[in-house]
Amino acid sequence: MVVEKFIGANNLQFEIVECDETHITDIKEFCSNVDIENNTSLKSIKFGKWGALEKWWAVYHKGKIISLSGSHYLPHVNKDCYVIAYRLATLEEFKGMASDKVSSRMLNDFGMGKMLPYQVNWCLDKGAEMIVATFNSDANEKAYRVAHKVLPRDNKFTLMYKDFELYGSKQDIWKLNYKDFNTMEQI
Repeated sequence: MVVEKFIGANNLQFEIVECDETHITDIKEFCSNVDIENNTSLKSIKFGKWGALEKWWAVYHKGKIISLSGSHYLPHVNKDCYVIAYRLATLEEFKGMASDKVSSRMLNDFGMGKMLPYQVNWCLDKGAEMIVATFNSDANEKAYRVAHKVLPRDNKFTLMYKDFELYGSKQDIWKLNYKDFNTMEQI
């Protein structure tokens, strides 16, 4: 179901879609085109693992998925916790194209600038009392530095746990403080 149509950078037209089983073929195609090792297949993104306790959103451009992100229940942190921006990935040629605005609020990012409010609303509808994003602690050095520089700006995220053991790797867990980085509406 299309939840939003918008104009991004360079006047490109995009649509945000709340995914369901009818989008599986498109998601598989996206996974085969994205250049992130743990996002190369439905199995690797763990599509369907949490059943009714997960939801996926995709950004489409000209009938093709160019960005994908999921949310799901995360009882590993606490019984009322959900994660956003799960397996967030954008095709390289579309990175930074969600908006012409470049700011510390990540408005030009499809995941944080556009899909975030839909993910937060879904998590809250499921009963989330805490919403987090996770990032591999042992990820490449540049990604780690960027996360620790950008996420705390404007109090968007608060680091809750460093090197939390999750899914066989150490993760930094960041509590989300805002529902929408465009309006800066708090959760």
